[in-house]
Amino acid sequence: MNDFPESGIEPKRAGSSTAIIYVSLYFLLLAFFMYLHSISAPTEEKVKQVIGSIDFAFKGIKQKQKTVRATKLTGDELGLAVFHAELKKVYETAIPLIESEISKEGTELRFILPATQLFASDIATLREARNELFEEAARILIKRSTVAPTDMEILIDAGERLPSGQDFGAGLATQRLNALINSFLEKGVPARHIFIGMKSGQTSDISFRFYTRNSHQSQFRKEEGGQ
Repeated sequence: MNDFPESGIEPKRAGSSTAIIYVSLYFLLLAFFMYLHSISAPTEEKVKQVIGSIDFAFKGIKQKQKTVRATKLTGDELGLAVFHAELKKVYETAIPLIESEISKEGTELRFILPATQLFASDIATLREARNELFEEAARILIKRSTVAPTDMEILIDAGERLPSGQDFGAGLATQRLNALINSFLEKGVPARHIFIGMKSGQTSDISFRFYTRNSHQSQFRKEEGGQ
């Protein structure tokens, strides 16, 4: 065997090196967690602030939406919407295929239906099955009139030629108009809220138009003597 010369350096113990490495890693991990803690604390605070701001903002929006909805659903607007909804329910329940339309301003509601839905052919007597329809419509109109001045117009199609002279009172269209007017008057609707009209045409339709006025005052000029 060859003898190697001594280098003069003593060999290191494995145990002491391992301990140093463990201690170094420990301090590195400790420093890392301290760093994480140092940056997490303000971040958490900021997150809380952001969440609080978002929560406040959404609560503010919800509160504002509730206020807007409450504003839209109060006063005369709510009454008008309910008035139209109740009328549509009554008319559409009685006559499922009835035609209805609301004006662009939302202040007028019109129902259009064939005369045969209310009267038998060539007869001026109302069908008994429609008594509930007029009773409910009259009740809703009376209730609405106490909130805002609301009138009803009945427009009937008199055929190709409008009656005139002596034939006017004896005409079928005139008799049917009288029957409709009396039906509402008997249910308690004031005469001042009922208006009638007659037009020429070939459809034989009858329309009921409900509309709101700006004032409770009479739409027409009073005659001399207060009549």
